[in-house]
Amino acid sequence: MTIAIIFGFLCSCGEPLLENGVNTATPVVECHLYEGSNCLSVSVFSIEQYFKDDIKVSHPISQLNVNINNIALPETSSGTYSLDLDEDIIREGQVYNLKFVYNGKSIEATTTIPSPIQSLAIVPQHIELTSLYYWNMTDTTQVVVSWDDPDNSFYQIYIDSPNNPDMPSIGLFRRRLMQPFKGNTYRISAREFRSFGTHTIYVYRVCQDYAEMYERISASDLANPVSYIQNAFGIFTSLSVAHINFSVNQKSN
Repeated sequence: MTIAIIFGFLCSCGEPLLENGVNTATPVVECHLYEGSNCLSVSVFSIEQYFKDDIKVSHPISQLNVNINNIALPETSSGTYSLDLDEDIIREGQVYNLKFVYNGKSIEATTTIPSPIQSLAIVPQHIELTSLYYWNMTDTTQVVVSWDDPDNSFYQIYIDSPNNPDMPSIGLFRRRLMQPFKGNTYRISAREFRSFGTHTIYVYRVCQDYAEMYERISASDLANPVSYIQNAFGIFTSLSVAHINFSVNQKSN
C-alpha cells in the first residue's frame, strides 16, 4: 500500500473528519517489512485536513528518533528513516517493535514476520491468443495460481504485465493489485490478459492488520480512520512475497 492511499482515508473534504475529532498533530506512519529483505525503512508524514477552498498538502516529518527493536534508524531522506542490516535479513517469526516520540506522545507498534510462500505454481504456464482486441471475450480458459496455505493467512495478488506499444490505452491495466483474501488459489480468466509477452504474478502473504485496513479503504469509509499504531495512523506491518512468470503468446492465423 502506498502512503498516498493511506492519506486517502485520513484526509476528507470538510466536516466528516472534524466531527470525528481527528487530531492533525497525530502522525501517519508507513512501514512494510519484507521477509528475506535486509532493509528497515519507516516513513512518517503529517495529517492535513482540507476543504474545497483550502487545500493543505501533507508533508514528511523530519528530525525524529525512530527505533526498531531499539536500533536507531537514521533519516536517509526527508521523513524517511532507513537502515541496512548488512549480512542479516528479516526472517519469518521475528518480532519487530517500532517506537519514537512525536508531540510528546510515544508512537509504538509491533509486527511479526510471516513465513515465506511455498510451492507457488501456475497452470497452464502459457496460453496462446489470436488477438488482444475485445479482450477475447469468448475465451473461457482459466489460469490458476496456487500455493501452500498452512495457517489460513491473507494473500494479495499483484499482476505486472508487459507494455503493448500497439495498444497504448491498455497500459492503464498493466499493473493490477487485487483485494486481500483467504485461500490457496487464484483464478485469472484468459480474457483479462491484455498484452502479449511475459507477465509476472506476485503473491503476497499479508498480515491481518493490512487486510483490514485495505478493506476499510476499499469501502471508502474515509470518516473513520483505523490504525494499529499507538498514537498514530497508518501501517506498520510485514509481508512475504513470491512471484511466478506467465506467458501470453500470439497465435498464428
